[in-house]
Amino acid sequence: MLNQVSPNVYILPFDSHRDRPNLGYIHGQKYSVLVDAGNSAAHLNAMLEAIDEAGLPKPEIALITHWHWDHTFGMHAFSGTTMTHAKTNEILEGITQWQWTPEAMAERLKTGEECEFCDTHMKIEYDDISDIKVVRADIEFDGNLSLNLGNVTVEVTPIANPHSDDGAVVFVQEDKVLFAGDADTGDFYELDGGYDADKFYNYIKAVDKIPYETYIHGHLAPMTRTEVSALRKEIEETEL
Repeated sequence: MLNQVSPNVYILPFDSHRDRPNLGYIHGQKYSVLVDAGNSAAHLNAMLEAIDEAGLPKPEIALITHWHWDHTFGMHAFSGTTMTHAKTNEILEGITQWQWTPEAMAERLKTGEECEFCDTHMKIEYDDISDIKVVRADIEFDGNLSLNLGNVTVEVTPIANPHSDDGAVVFVQEDKVLFAGDADTGDFYELDGGYDADKFYNYIKAVDKIPYETYIHGHLAPMTRTEVSALRKEIEETEL
């Protein structure tokens, strides 16, 4: 079921067991936009069904915040246009060459191409891992992107963060809602979930220039600026 966050913004809440992140929906008078495509066709379809049940129009564009599997493996099942940063598309291009067999997955764990957390949750989400299909986005952008949905403006800003260097945040201007992907989370590929302090502080300095009032992390409930500050203080005290 969709949760309404603001007049034009909704989310399908995250599911930690299956590592399904919050999926966003931005309702525009001209057209509507999805934020991230989910970790599988089943996850994406759950979002599309919830949108339909809410009586809202089908999204025509899916904006992708970063390359990680839980945000991108549903892209192939989206009938509209997918859009992401050029860095993200470059990484996805490499992943399209991966094989999805137990042997290939085990080898990627050994080499560090894949992390144990993601490997574990892929096997929870997919009954048959051979169903996994990875595609590039239809359209890529380099630099900032602005979309006029009619009644609402969406600003997409690439900002490297401690979770992923290809990260981009999605700001819904009129609603003052910011989709951050998983930006405040640590790096599961290089640092086993740990934090690079420079990336952490550089991200905060950049993102907090955006006048958001509601902050949507991929795997947490929506937060106010005060709650975001508290989260970051906790990260500083425990991780840095």
